[in-house]
Amino acid sequence: MCNGGEKELEQLVKTLRVMANPIRLRMLALIAARPRHAYELSKLLGLSYPLVHMHLRALEKAGLVEGAYVEEARVKRVYRLKDFRLVLDGETLRKLGEKLEDG
Repeated sequence: MCNGGEKELEQLVKTLRVMANPIRLRMLALIAARPRHAYELSKLLGLSYPLVHMHLRALEKAGLVEGAYVEEARVKRVYRLKDFRLVLDGETLRKLGEKLEDG
C-alpha cells in the first residue's frame, strides 16, 4: 500500500514524464497562448493529426489540458490549458523525502 509520500512521488513522476517530451511542451505553450484544436496544432507543429491527437490525450490524462466540443462551421474539440501549478524546489523535495521516511 502506498503512503501519501509515495502517491505524491508517483504523480510527480507521471507529470514530469508527460512534460519531458518537447512536442508536448510546444503544444502546451501554443495552447497557453489561446485554445486550439488538434488540426490547428498539427499544422503549426508540422505533425500528423494522429500524432497530435496521441499527445493531446497524454496531456489531458495528466490533467494539464482539457478538451471541450464547440460548434463552429462544424463541431470541433478545442483544448484549453487547465489551471495547474508545478513546484519542484529544494523545499518541496525535502517535504516529500520526509513523507517517504515516515512511511
